Amino acid sequence: MIDTNLNHFELFSFPVSFQVEDAVLDQEYKKLQAEVHPDRFVDADDRTRLQALQQTSMVNDAYETLKSPLKRSAYLLKLHDIDAEEHNQAHLQEEFLLQQLEMREALETLIESDDVEGLEAMRNSVNKEKTGTLELFESHFLRKDFTAAKSNYNQLQFLFKLLDEIDKAEEKLLDY
Repeated sequence: MIDTNLNHFELFSFPVSFQVEDAVLDQEYKKLQAEVHPDRFVDADDRTRLQALQQTSMVNDAYETLKSPLKRSAYLLKLHDIDAEEHNQAHLQEEFLLQQLEMREALETLIESDDVEGLEAMRNSVNKEKTGTLELFESHFLRKDFTAAKSNYNQLQFLFKLLDEIDKAEEKLLDY
């Protein structure tokens, strides 16, 4: 059984860092799952089976958190007592907020005009911005500038949501 007091990084034997190698994460996940999977404890007492379920849930949650750059960012902030989910847009730059409004309006225009190629171009642009913002998050986090890192996280929330909306719009236009 595993130590339930470990943070997600410790659970996977990783340093607390924004950088996570997906292949190593997947490999460690399979090892941990093999160790705590409830099927291994079918004949055990109720307490042990419950413990296996809880630990499997913990491993799954940690894996999903570390796998997603957005969730990983929030978790890194949480480890430093920063509530990433606290919604205060005052620290977001007005320029960024205006840009998001413009992008949403552009998305609506692309949807209304059935412009699949325009959606693809928008996706590429937003992905580029997302990559840059992830790099900024990591840089601010490494310098322990958690206020700036949280601002980057909030920007990432907008970008990930916009990418999701672009995907849904494209699926709808292409009848997926």
